[in-house]
Amino acid sequence: MKRFLIPMCAALAIAAPGVQAADGAKPQQVTIFTGPQGGSWYAMGGGFAKLFSDQGVRSNAEVGGGVSNVAVVGQGRGELGFTMSIVPRMAERGEAPFKQKITNVRAIGSLGTNVVHIAVMKDAGVETVADLKGKKFASQPVGNVTTEAFKGVLAANGLKEEDLDLTRGGQGYGAAQMKDRRIVGFTATTLPPSPAFSEVAQSLDVKFLPIADATLKKMQEANPGYSRGVIPAGTYNGQTEDIPTAATGMLIVTRAEMSDDEAYWITRTLAEHIGDLRKIHSSLSDLTVEEMAKTPGLDLHPGALRYYKEKGLI
Repeated sequence: MKRFLIPMCAALAIAAPGVQAADGAKPQQVTIFTGPQGGSWYAMGGGFAKLFSDQGVRSNAEVGGGVSNVAVVGQGRGELGFTMSIVPRMAERGEAPFKQKITNVRAIGSLGTNVVHIAVMKDAGVETVADLKGKKFASQPVGNVTTEAFKGVLAANGLKEEDLDLTRGGQGYGAAQMKDRRIVGFTATTLPPSPAFSEVAQSLDVKFLPIADATLKKMQEANPGYSRGVIPAGTYNGQTEDIPTAATGMLIVTRAEMSDDEAYWITRTLAEHIGDLRKIHSSLSDLTVEEMAKTPGLDLHPGALRYYKEKGLI
């Protein structure tokens, strides 16, 4: 009898995921495209994958990027991806670096906001974004969300990247170039406080350029994924006032073709374990379900929308 029961139990265990998938309550597999290894998104993706695995769904985190994740999720190569709220609109239009239009990506929820930082040396004679024309300045590589956000800022001020003497690299690169006085400043769209900007502000007299309401309005007209952001006073050494700037939300996205029940299950699982999400990474420490339901620049998946409506958040 014991020899009979063991194979039977094993068979039931193997069959169980199929039963769950059949009733639509859970996806069979969740692959999450995140960011570069060692980065915050990759760490968050690993935490999300563990959470889903703990709920009985095979899950894994993969290396990715804010722009490329929209493409691979749209192609069905993974169930979820991290991106920023300005990227889906670019994808829908087929704007560079996208080679074709991607219109089948929907939001599961928001995971907070990153804000545009534009730091310059106080003695550089730069008071506004327009004053950057002809100046040596650092942005980031083509295809990076920071690059696209800064292009949006420039366009709203009547400028293009070509109007600046521009160099490219990550935040560490920008900080090093600025400390060596090879550039007047650099930009990054990131969560404050950013270690790179903190380092520069400790070494040099710097200031952060504000983004006025009129500029933000132009940016939002071009791409509704932008929202108002602020760098709170005291975030960086010598910064005594709030800096109004632009923000772009961090989104977790999926394909429109995902079943409503599966999207509902993913959304509910994240929302009901909000306390666990806050422990995954410091950038999620203040995340709320109310914030998750707000996804500027991208429609919610119907399954996610159903959950938020049930909770009275929409």
